[in-house]
Amino acid sequence: MAKIFECQDSQSYDLIVVGSGNGACAFLHQYLNCSTEGRVLVLEEGENFFETSDITHQRNWAKSYSDGNIFKLHQAQTSDRIPILSGRACTMGGGGSINYTTIFESSKWLAEHLGRDPVYWDAQKAELAKCFRFADPTQSLTDVAKHVKEKLENIGFSISDISQDSIPTYVDGKDRQIHIFPTQFDEFGQRTRSGVSLVNWYLNQRLDFMTQQRVTKLHLEATDKGQRCRAISVFNSIKGKLETYHLGSNTKLLLCAGAATPQLLYEHREKLNNLEIGKHVNDHILLPFGIYVLNSELEVTLKDQYVSLFATTEAFSGEGRDPTICNFDFFSGRLNLLLYFISHLFLAFWLPNWLKLWMTRNPDVFQWLKRATRFLVTASNWLVDSIWRILHFAKLTRPKWNLISAIVKFNIAREGYYEPLSDRLTQDRKYPKPYRIVLRCFEDKPLDSNPDFQVAKDAISKHICLMESLGAKPHPIFQFAIRLLTRMPYDVNQVERYINHYSRYDLLTEQHLSGGCVFGKAIDSGLESPQDTGKVFGSENIYVADLSASPLPRISPQMTAYLIGHHVATQICQDSTSKAQTS
Repeated sequence: MAKIFECQDSQSYDLIVVGSGNGACAFLHQYLNCSTEGRVLVLEEGENFFETSDITHQRNWAKSYSDGNIFKLHQAQTSDRIPILSGRACTMGGGGSINYTTIFESSKWLAEHLGRDPVYWDAQKAELAKCFRFADPTQSLTDVAKHVKEKLENIGFSISDISQDSIPTYVDGKDRQIHIFPTQFDEFGQRTRSGVSLVNWYLNQRLDFMTQQRVTKLHLEATDKGQRCRAISVFNSIKGKLETYHLGSNTKLLLCAGAATPQLLYEHREKLNNLEIGKHVNDHILLPFGIYVLNSELEVTLKDQYVSLFATTEAFSGEGRDPTICNFDFFSGRLNLLLYFISHLFLAFWLPNWLKLWMTRNPDVFQWLKRATRFLVTASNWLVDSIWRILHFAKLTRPKWNLISAIVKFNIAREGYYEPLSDRLTQDRKYPKPYRIVLRCFEDKPLDSNPDFQVAKDAISKHICLMESLGAKPHPIFQFAIRLLTRMPYDVNQVERYINHYSRYDLLTEQHLSGGCVFGKAIDSGLESPQDTGKVFGSENIYVADLSASPLPRISPQMTAYLIGHHVATQICQDSTSKAQTS
């Protein structure tokens, strides 16, 4: 089968999958390979990956952030009700071209948090990595990537040499690592090696999928085996109407909807006797970290918008604490190419908190403000060019100012949680019941004793020298303008003031929201019965296989999300696999 526009008989499906992100793609790939029978229906809120050029080509990596149909904001706040600019991508295949960094968590970490042992996770990684067919990334580094790598090595960083089929693996207990990750794009910039590439969407006879279908509610009924999902409410964005899909007596429901997964389950916590739903939530807090000017002789390519390596360091924030892993990502290019990316991030810096709160609740306001920011950045760029032309009127060509910047990101020290908001809408709503996501970053006061503050201060202070080696500081006038808007430091003495200001006014996350339905707490780890892996405690037929099933990995969580989907499918298919092998 293929893409369908009408669901004629929802009860005929053996499995209905809500969402088609990273976890869902890896699950579908493994499930359709390991099981021989059963029809599958996938419902995706976003648009069709194959019909949306913004997410299928590398040129549009930064532009993906600006598309309102692809990128949406959470209602995220601190426990003190300070708004956090935190978002999610909404499309088949997960974050589209936004999802870029590729690295495996250590098998030891996976075993501790997801169950099984490190040997099991080594095997899962090896099996999954082969599906992507990545080329060796060290053989295709650009000049900019080589430049960043050299400067990192000059201050004591070394390349991590542990990998699975070219996908690097984080090494426990090792400080100052460089991780060179493979790109998801081919030589023409087309995104051909991502989660969506794992599934044969149009030719698999067992698979149907529908896009622009938002699941808004689960309808549960009590049985002798627990609460059974008997139907789901789905808002069809194409038709503009709410529909009800009934599940068959043997139909399983798999939730792979990211942040929407715990939100769909939250109102049923008491029925399920599962109060762990909505807890243990986290994200990577993100601090922009300097804007510098690259040497004009250094050739910059489109691939360098997101440089294909990143670095990690260990930071200690107090006695008895495990080290926090700080991740440094690097971005470069002409201002006009980074414009969409900058217009998204700058919303955190120039808007007052009251307006950010309003923006997180109103998608139209979010889109309008992004367009306004883009206009302001474009106008500033034009003004700079005009002044340069006046001062250098004898020169016929305009200057090529290539910029390089970095961000530092790390896990928030304390886990957050979901909490319900007042439901002002009717039961015929086109959106799920609203929830606030509380992320407890910079929670302790005074900040001097706060673990997040200590990690941020340590990471930035120690690596300003790295940024200065990557490029030249902008002209003092531009430094003043940058610091006026963002407070980003160009001197060690400015770091503490930057973090203090950031914690009150400029909070950002890396859009890596995890948790809410964690293995062993809200869902079954499957250690006693493999076929129950991912099943929501208290339910008969509801499963989870996305990043909400895991604590936040210390590094980029994309490959962890793939592993969760692959793992759940592997386990629940064990019975059918053994039967097929026996026959």
